Amino acid sequence: MITYKKVLQDANITPSMQRIKILAYLDNNETHPSADNIYQALKKDMPTLSKTTVYNTLKTLVKHNILKELSLFE
Repeated sequence: MITYKKVLQDANITPSMQRIKILAYLDNNETHPSADNIYQALKKDMPTLSKTTVYNTLKTLVKHNILKELSLFE
């Protein structure tokens, strides 16, 4: 079984706890959550998480082709 840590390592991304939790959240939700949705869902368990970290992590995951960005206004 591939772990989120390995997915990040294979993409040459340092697997921080925040990145692992964000990736796990996205993998376990079939919706297309906004960065704010992700932040609100995870801040209870990770009080030091910032919205900036969520945005930066999402950008990094898109840049390394782990996620695809969805634009509603194309």
